[in-house]
Amino acid sequence: MNEIKHYSILYEWADWIDAQDVMQKLHISVRTLQTWRTNGLLPYSRISGKIYYRKSDILSILQKNYTGQSESLSTDFNE
Repeated sequence: MNEIKHYSILYEWADWIDAQDVMQKLHISVRTLQTWRTNGLLPYSRISGKIYYRKSDILSILQKNYTGQSESLSTDFNE
């Protein structure tokens, strides 16, 4: 049972990344990331001045702003 709890905690922590990682992954500036926080676009957590983001929140924003075809149409293309 302890092992399951341990993996659950590790999974939770695996979802968090720091601001530097977000900027590198998305190729955005410090100012852009700050604007996203200020406008409420991207939720965050601040601990001792360091800011962390959930990967799942970032992926959700990317998905919401995706302008490509829907998934069902893209499967037609792959066939």
